[in-house]
Amino acid sequence: MKRLTGLFLVGMVGLALTGFSGGALAATVCNTGPPGNPPLSGTVVGGVVVNAGDFCVLEGANISGGLRVNEGGILIACGSTINGGFIANGAANLIFGAEEIDCGGDVINGGVRISNTGPGALAPAPSMALERSTINGGVRLSGNRGVLVVAANTIAGALLCRSNAFALEDEGLPNTITGAVTCNFVD
Repeated sequence: MKRLTGLFLVGMVGLALTGFSGGALAATVCNTGPPGNPPLSGTVVGGVVVNAGDFCVLEGANISGGLRVNEGGILIACGSTINGGFIANGAANLIFGAEEIDCGGDVINGGVRISNTGPGALAPAPSMALERSTINGGVRLSGNRGVLVVAANTIAGALLCRSNAFALEDEGLPNTITGAVTCNFVD
């Protein structure tokens, strides 16, 4: 009887996966080029990826399926909503909601994991700036080599730092964080 039940469950899982896999969508590759070119905006289903050497500007985008920046990619996100979280490993530069460039804050529904970013390709900007945004999930920053700014955000989760070259800067604009904080801030 146990064997029959196990086979039934395996069959049901296989049937469910077959039914759902036909609707999978490929991620949209974002390479809008240097500032001045039209940004990616509007509704994007299936996620967004920024590849090595690509420069992506999001402005007013509503992304379902998450956002990923691969090694060497550059991202500027302004006034956008990202459903499904954000991940970057080895990005050249990441800018979210920077007031200095009149960039509205973002909403990220899901966790944020940024590692090995920097030292920064858009000088004098920091290699990673997460500003004036709402993050509904934890933020993990590890192994980043450039200046990191985390300022004026609402983070519904933990803010965890490990092995970054610099302490975080908050530019005198503190964050509201509901979870544990393992990062050090400097002004």
